Amino acid sequence: MATESRTVPTRGLTFDESRLLLGLGLSIALVAGVVFRVVGHFVLDPSNPAVVAAVFVVTVPAMWVLAAGIFRWRGHTGGARREAAAVLVVPGMLVDAASTALFQVVYPNMVVSAAGLFGGLLLLAYATILVAGFVELPLGNRETEEAAEP
Repeated sequence: MATESRTVPTRGLTFDESRLLLGLGLSIALVAGVVFRVVGHFVLDPSNPAVVAAVFVVTVPAMWVLAAGIFRWRGHTGGARREAAAVLVVPGMLVDAASTALFQVVYPNMVVSAAGLFGGLLLLAYATILVAGFVELPLGNRETEEAAEP
């Protein structure tokens, strides 16, 4: 009995789509960097753990909504969504590798003891975006819900 090997062609991101996502990722990282340069000493103050905890808690849904919105806007599902998540975080991770290594220079408004909090927050944000690329939450679709009603 002969068996055939079949491969299912996967449709990855186009070069232009990858460039757009890289640009978006870089833009998001730069805007976040400017925000932390301006208000970082207020929101990542180690002497105020309640505010720091709130920032960490708010980061997860904020990054999820941002990532899911980008995936939906660009029409990414399945493998393309996972690939888009990876491409989206790469520029920020590269920029933030330098900004955390040069923490005192880039963020002179923050105390040095906030560097660990900053790094942890970055890891949380990037992990959330990556997980959002792999896990698509079922959001209510009005058209589907209305069609299901008798």
